[in-house]
Amino acid sequence: MASPVFGFADLHCHTMAHLGFGGHLFAGRPDGDIAQALARCDTHLHGQFGLGQFGKNWSLVQAFMEGGIGHGPCGHDSYADWPHFGTRIHQQVFVDWLKRAHDGGLRLLCSVAVNNELLAEQSHHPDSDQSSIEKQMAELRRFTERHSDWMGLALSASHARQLITDGKLAVVASVEVDSLDSILGDRKALGKQPLTLEHLPRILEWLRDQGFRMMTPLHLTNNSFGGASVYDDKFNVLNHFLRGRFFDVQGSPGVGFRLGQDMDFETEASVLAYEVMFKAHYPRQGYALNAPGQGHVNRLGLTPTGEVFLREAMRQGFILDVEHMSERCTDAVLSLAEQARYPVLASHCAFREQGLETHETSIKAKRASEHMKTREQARRILALGGLLAPITNQVELKDFPGSTVPNDCARSSKTWAQSYQYALSLLNEVGAGGVAMGTDFNGLNQQPGPRYGDNAAYGLKDDKWREKRRPVQKMLQNNKPRLPYSGTMHRTNAPFVQARAGTRVFDYNTDGLAHIGLLPDLIRDLLHVGMTDAQLDPLFSSAEAFLRMWEACEARSAPALAGDLADAAVPRLT
Repeated sequence: MASPVFGFADLHCHTMAHLGFGGHLFAGRPDGDIAQALARCDTHLHGQFGLGQFGKNWSLVQAFMEGGIGHGPCGHDSYADWPHFGTRIHQQVFVDWLKRAHDGGLRLLCSVAVNNELLAEQSHHPDSDQSSIEKQMAELRRFTERHSDWMGLALSASHARQLITDGKLAVVASVEVDSLDSILGDRKALGKQPLTLEHLPRILEWLRDQGFRMMTPLHLTNNSFGGASVYDDKFNVLNHFLRGRFFDVQGSPGVGFRLGQDMDFETEASVLAYEVMFKAHYPRQGYALNAPGQGHVNRLGLTPTGEVFLREAMRQGFILDVEHMSERCTDAVLSLAEQARYPVLASHCAFREQGLETHETSIKAKRASEHMKTREQARRILALGGLLAPITNQVELKDFPGSTVPNDCARSSKTWAQSYQYALSLLNEVGAGGVAMGTDFNGLNQQPGPRYGDNAAYGLKDDKWREKRRPVQKMLQNNKPRLPYSGTMHRTNAPFVQARAGTRVFDYNTDGLAHIGLLPDLIRDLLHVGMTDAQLDPLFSSAEAFLRMWEACEARSAPALAGDLADAAVPRLT
């Protein structure tokens, strides 16, 4: 048996997202001369005050993408408002920052190609999912080749293990798009002519030929394979755009999220804009009458086509990510995986038991939703030998009972500690699998904020039922010493000094997780606020846990690829 590798894994990072969404939404490139790659976005792409480039191709959507109306000056040389933990459409994985993360123990990175055809169209640069991910994969190959002295694109588990053993970062290519079923076909035709079973292996073969070894079969909307998790009204609009109908939901007492109600300004504006532009009617009243007093979950589970697709994906050895699936779909996929004894993972997850109750928060994104894994689902993933990777931005969670880290600074390292320790407790119960992290950098997501300064306890901002707690949480942090920059990054020989970009010096205490290069700072802060070395052992073993899972996927696929029909657990596609 090969010697175990040491280091942590980020299972969900969108390294090439600047080429997604039509290629004109995301500011900044991950490589090149920093002055050009991270040039000020107000001078070209995002326009003055971040309101877009006015003219016939002006994008209304872009002006609201940062969560408000526009944004301040961003980029080289001062980097005043970018990088920032709250950004959605600015580069956070520049190569220098990625190298710092590698120096601090990052050994395996899942680079996920992503796209959104509605955002691409609204930015006046329409691009299909297939076209977009093909561009991203080609650039990922070039990116890893340009920096082959310290990274490499891993095409097998043994290749990834060798890269890490050689002191390099193993990059695994994954894909996460809404219309994976449209590869080598036409999404618009799917409503009239369903996918044929004969087409499914061709999709997988194309992905494999491109270099993808991992996939998220469903993303924000339903597709031919199954139902997506319901947790954002904006994604309901996207489902209508891509599939011609809004989500069909049913009530569930286990969740608090409901469609059509308690929408924030950004969501309400997005829904209204879609209604006007596409002459659609958002069924607010219908959702209000649907299962009052309960939360909403998707009625659609795993389809027969989806089952055949996933069986063939297992046969070809793909790493399967069960994120974004509806509850019914997740349960069915886990049953399929258990039948085949095939491990799966959750690459950027949260846990339903930790979501706030409906009466506790005015922000429904904090409430328990179908997107969050149930305790039983998480246990089943681990029992298969799979991985749980809590997403770094957990916003605000219930306390984890017995936590060594006080849960007294919403949307900070302390919040992620609650989720991580929850995952560790399940790992200890099950005795199998692994726990990593999933950053979702460059995924139109945001990151943990700081524990000090004006942006401390940011998870309480705009929550009218909880914001009064924010001054108290800020005071509690100010009463404790700040994270010192001294010594080395955790379990490495790299000096723990502050990261720099241009004239800006980053301080995790007041900047939070502004870019991927601050992951070592996040880890040191976890130790600073009460996490122990022993608790971080699984995280620094997560690269090894991923490799073992991948080896198991390859081992389960090997007999089928060799033509052995004896194993009926993964039947051959006919």
